[in-house]
Amino acid sequence: MNLEKYSVVSDSNHVTYEFLSEGPKGTIKKVVFYQEVEKNVFNLAFGDWDEQAQKINDDARSNNKDMDKVLATVASTVIDFIKHHPIAVILAEGFTPSRTRLYQMGIQANWQEIGKLFKIAGFREGQWEFFEKGRNYKAFSLKTK
Repeated sequence: MNLEKYSVVSDSNHVTYEFLSEGPKGTIKKVVFYQEVEKNVFNLAFGDWDEQAQKINDDARSNNKDMDKVLATVASTVIDFIKHHPIAVILAEGFTPSRTRLYQMGIQANWQEIGKLFKIAGFREGQWEFFEKGRNYKAFSLKTK
């Protein structure tokens, strides 16, 4: 994907990624963390870094006017993570329905490239199905083709 994105730093295991969002609200540290929830199944956690609590605030609404660049950067971490963990399955669900919808819009907008690299499923009505544009999902799973 040839979208503008931020420079990212990862840990040595390629499960934690950090970058800085720049905009009218200042510089905001963002963190993407892939937490293993089952063997080779990872939950994608993402949000602003809360320095005081020393954890990700996945409910934060930065409104730093760089949403597309932030989403492209998160997508770049998915590609890097899969490169280092090729049999992993990634699960993603927004903290709120509107956040999940935002993720879905990002998948749909970049479907041409994403669909070539990954198998994507969506969770709706209590079950997983192959991702289809135009359907609303509660969560997503992704793995290499």
